[in-house]
Amino acid sequence: MSASNTIVGLGARTDHIATVPNLDLARLQLSPEETGVLSLVGRVERIDQVLSRSTLGEARTIAVLLALRAKGAIVPARVVQRNQPAPAVDAAMAEEVDLEPERKKEIIDLERALDGLDYFAVLGLRPGAPATEVKQAYYNASRRFHPDRYFGKNLGSFRARMERIFRKLTDAHNVLSQQDKRDAYLKANPALAQASAAASTPPPVVSSPAPSAASYPATELTPIGLTPPPAPSPLRMARPAPPSPPAPAPPPVNDAESEARRAERQARLARHPYMAKNVRLTELVARGKAAVARGDWERAYQDFYQVQTMDPKNREVATLLVEARRRHDEQRASVEVTRGRELEQHGDDVGALAAYRLAFSLDNQSAEAAFRSAKLGLQQGQDVGEVRVLAQRAVDLLPGRVEHQVLLGRVLMDSGAKKQAKRVFEDATKLDPDNAEAKAALKKLRWTF
Repeated sequence: MSASNTIVGLGARTDHIATVPNLDLARLQLSPEETGVLSLVGRVERIDQVLSRSTLGEARTIAVLLALRAKGAIVPARVVQRNQPAPAVDAAMAEEVDLEPERKKEIIDLERALDGLDYFAVLGLRPGAPATEVKQAYYNASRRFHPDRYFGKNLGSFRARMERIFRKLTDAHNVLSQQDKRDAYLKANPALAQASAAASTPPPVVSSPAPSAASYPATELTPIGLTPPPAPSPLRMARPAPPSPPAPAPPPVNDAESEARRAERQARLARHPYMAKNVRLTELVARGKAAVARGDWERAYQDFYQVQTMDPKNREVATLLVEARRRHDEQRASVEVTRGRELEQHGDDVGALAAYRLAFSLDNQSAEAAFRSAKLGLQQGQDVGEVRVLAQRAVDLLPGRVEHQVLLGRVLMDSGAKKQAKRVFEDATKLDPDNAEAKAALKKLRWTF
């Protein structure tokens, strides 16, 4: 297949793409352009059909599709005709993502079994497990199935699977850890209520037999109506027992042992779910701020996102999250621009254009991404309207760059806007009177008006 029929990052134009099931659009925060292109994809659609129906132009639509692919909203799809047998290989297992096969299978199996699992089972607990076990099981499961554990990696459709699993885990925790909700849930599920009652019923207490007379100490009994035996003579009476010595004083407290017990109590307290949550939030905020200080915006975004998920009312972290995401996108855009230059140096202009487009979709303040996207788009015969928007954006961001002015003038000439092109070339000659391309274009346009 020729390079012109292949879109780097998406595949052949005749290939299919599909929307990830159970997609959380609110979390992805899609732009209006991305939402519109996603609606064209629908459940599944061929790439060339999406490009032909989009009103954004082919180049911009490709850039938006690449952005949707990077955000995990769409994935490559394989369509099997109804008259053909189903493939023997599980399509989900065959999807190319940044997960080990064993991890993929674990996620697939649990996600497919979710509808048949009660809240105790989804947490891996016996019916009737106490709230302390529920909280610990939820904490352990969150470490395995929270989607942000794989932040920055390509999860494809597995992101939506993990989000569905995590929602079910969160629902189970919220219900089983609160007594009123737990009671209502058990009332609605009698079988679970019976199993819970059976698990929580204490073993029967075996009563001890009545003690026999032999078990009591021997005493002298006086029958009723008989004269009691004579009292012993004072001379033979036993002397009173001497007073018992005072109890020995307790041994002095061993400071080392006392400190060890205090540390053990503090450790138990730290494991309490409420305290553990606060400690975890403090650790994540501190780690995120440290990542900001060293410029690791990916790590900062991941940590602040987890804090916002656990504590949505934290306004400080919400502000930090917005800034971390913006700076993270700028970093990714810079990486894509560098990758585009390398591809361009190796003669892969198609791949370079895709990289520049993705960079501009991540950071629309990048004048270089806009300029290089417009330049390669013009060379490759992309939609002139889309190329014009990019070229104009490069000039708006950096109006003092003569190469930006010259490129915009060329695009305007190709689109038939010769009057505007003349003004742009005149601006270019003001910046660089010796610019040969601008002077030649003005000479060509001189007799047009």
